[in-house]
Formats: sequence, C-alpha cells, structure tokens
Amino acid sequence: MKVNINTNHIRIYKLLNFLPNKDIDFICQFLKMNRQNVILYIKQIYYFLETKKQSNLLSDMIKELSENKNIFNILKQNQVFIKEDRIFYIILILLKYSDLGLTLNLNTLSSNFNISRRTLNDDLIAVKKALQFYNLEIFSIPSKGVNISGSSDNIKNCFLSYLFKFFVEFEEIPPLMAKNFLGVFKENLSVKIINDIDYFIYTFDLDLFANNKKLLKCIYIVYFSNSYKKRINCLSLEDFKKYFHNIFPQKNIEKVYSFLKSSSLGDFPLKYIHVFILTLKFCNGTLREDGISLKKECNLIKDIFINVTTQNISYDIFFEKFAHRINIANKKSSFLFMSDLSFLSLNLDYKIKHDCYCIFTELRKIYFNIQFSNVIYLYLWSLNKINLTESSTTIVVFKDLPKFLQPIIKNLFLLKENIQISNFVRYTELDTYLLQEEPSLVITFENLSINSNYPFIKYYSLPL
Repeated sequence: MKVNINTNHIRIYKLLNFLPNKDIDFICQFLKMNRQNVILYIKQIYYFLETKKQSNLLSDMIKELSENKNIFNILKQNQVFIKEDRIFYIILILLKYSDLGLTLNLNTLSSNFNISRRTLNDDLIAVKKALQFYNLEIFSIPSKGVNISGSSDNIKNCFLSYLFKFFVEFEEIPPLMAKNFLGVFKENLSVKIINDIDYFIYTFDLDLFANNKKLLKCIYIVYFSNSYKKRINCLSLEDFKKYFHNIFPQKNIEKVYSFLKSSSLGDFPLKYIHVFILTLKFCNGTLREDGISLKKECNLIKDIFINVTTQNISYDIFFEKFAHRINIANKKSSFLFMSDLSFLSLNLDYKIKHDCYCIFTELRKIYFNIQFSNVIYLYLWSLNKINLTESSTTIVVFKDLPKFLQPIIKNLFLLKENIQISNFVRYTELDTYLLQEEPSLVITFENLSINSNYPFIKYYSLPL
C-alpha cells in the first residue's frame, strides 16, 4: 500500500494522546477534519510501523504509535507536498523573490514538486486568490517566470503574515520547505537580536500570548534594513513616550527607552514605527478596532469559561485582552489560519486539558482562528487570585518577624497566593520607604498597631 505522508499526518500524530480517550474528537475539532478522515490518517500512519502483527483496533494503533520513538522521523522522511503546502510555499518564495528583485521559474518549481505544469497552473489560481486579500497580483515575464506586483507596504504586510505562519508551523511543514527558507530568513537575525527579543518580550510583559516571540522575530526579518538611517533609537525620551505611552506603564517606560537605545532592537526603522507599535499592542492584547466595543464578546468568553470550569470568576483585564487578541486574529485579511501546536510542550494535567478542550470547542464556533495555546494561557491565568503584573511591587511590613522566616514566607506566598513579594520593610521605616517607592500592595503577617495610619495594609495569618 502506497501512502503519501503529508502535513496533516504529522499534525495528527503529534496530537495523539494529548487527550487520551478523546483523541479523535479533539483532533477533529482542532484540525477541522471529519472523523472518518482522521481515522484513515491514523491507520496510514500506523502502516509505517511495519510490525509483523498489526492490530485492527484503533485504540491499539494509537497506543503502539505513542510508544514508538522513531515513527516521527520516519514520517518526516516520507513527507510530501500537498496542494495546501505548495500554495504556502509558492507565496513565500514569491514574497522573498520580490524583495530580491528575482522571478520564480515555473519549470523549476514543477520539477521540485514533481507535478505537471497543469497542476501547477491550478495552484497559481489559488495563489492569486490568496494574494488578493493583500491587494497583490501576480505578473509574468516571458521566458523568465512570475513575480508579485503591488505596493511595498502590502507586500511587507503579506510577507509578515505568511512568515509568521511559517515559524508557527515550522515543525510540521515539509522538510524541503524548511530547508529552503529557514537559512534565508535567519540571515536577517543575528544572535544578539534573537537574545534581545527574548529579553524584551519577557522583561516588559509582552509574553501574555503564545508565539509573541516568533511574531517579533518576523517583524525584524520583514522590516529591518540597514538602508534606513532614522531608527527608533534616535527618538528623544519625550517623543518616545508619545509613541509608546499606551503600551508600557509609566513606571517602566524609561526603562524600555533605555533598553531600546542600547540594544539592537532600537535599530528598527523609524519609517515603520507604526507597524512596530501595532505589533506590540497585538502582543499585549491592547490592539483594537476604533469605535468597536468588545464588552459583549468579553462577557461571552467569560460565560463559556464559567460554564465549563464552574469557577466564580471576577472581572479580569486578561479576559478583555484575550477578546481583543482573538477578534483581531480572526480577520482573514489580517492573519492566516494557523495550526499552532506549541501547547504540546506544556506539562498539563488531564482536567486542564479537558476543560480547555471544551472551552476551545465553544469558542471555535465563533472564532475560526482561535489558538488552543492561548485558551490554555487564559485558563492558567484565571487560576490566579490576583494579577501578577499588577502586584509586582508587593511589600511586607514587619516588626519582629525573624529574618530566617522571610524567604520561607516569600516562597509560600508565591505558591499559595501567586503574589511575588519584592521587599520586607520594618514598620518604623515604612514612611521613608513610601516616599521613594509606590508599592501596588502592602501586606503584613503580624498584628501591628499601625493600621489607623495605614488602612491600606492587608493582613494575612500564619501559617499560610
């Protein structure tokens, strides 16, 4: 039996056993495939085990596949292009060639795909349709090949979307595609830029959603160029604040400014600062359409969440950010449909997996491009009693609390209340401390007689 392994085989294999006993239903929902096709794909994957005695029971097949450590490499070695992959590949290479001023030779392409020119011409019809979302067209040059025509801004916008999809789905796409593109794209990213992006995303709370780091890398690949003399790091502090005051809290904005002045990220072209700002807003969930309120959608998401988890959830800013994020990502003309499997790297218990699956199933009915990873992030966030980013400057006021107890209390408090204690301050020094710092939360574990002067102190009892 001849089986051509494609991207969906790879995805299905990786999704097996994420939700034991509910694998098929989950995979159908996640990949938008019918049950019969998913089962057929699993049987085709099982064929590659080449065991002497093969089972006819689907449950046994899934069990054997999950226990085999070599099957993934075997599948990747036998992976071929399907039409969906070919269209994705053609668009990416056209976008890259456009940037280099080159044309795509169709005879070479049909040879690489091992398909006829007639099949390739059918693919090009789908490519043209996909590019129309970005107001781009294909034009041909006799005896040379084809390329993309359209404004530079539209080409870059399209390139950003498809490059982001490339990085999100990198482990599942055909090896030929990964080999041809990865080296080219990484040439634009130095090790320093990659490290700076990692620091930037983490330090300034831009990692609330999955794949934000990959998105920022794509922004630098598409828009970074040494030909632009004016960079973000040329801005004065006052001008910087005007651009970024809606992204970073006032207490952090000077720190962000100093970082961008000294890091390689500050070399981002000033001409495209609006793209940089929109990307950061998308990362932190504050990108929204003018004049459109998502309060109704936010409440709907919370209702779905409460019905599944039966938790009593008070209003949290993250639900609002989540609503804005998925509303923007759901626009077909802005972001492509993506199969993000990054959640598979998380070590989650069955209840969280099952609850998130139920939430995802309901939300997918409304938002075609919702990412399961972000549903998991929302779920984990909801377990916090207090938003960590809002309580990052929590201090403990004490009188006789032994010093040896302080690190123990700090660790236990983070574990039980999910609040990071930044400092322990003696009650006699509290006045001086408050003149220099503005903590977001002040707590104590002692019966101090100072509450009349400081009614904002929150009391906790020991043991935690």
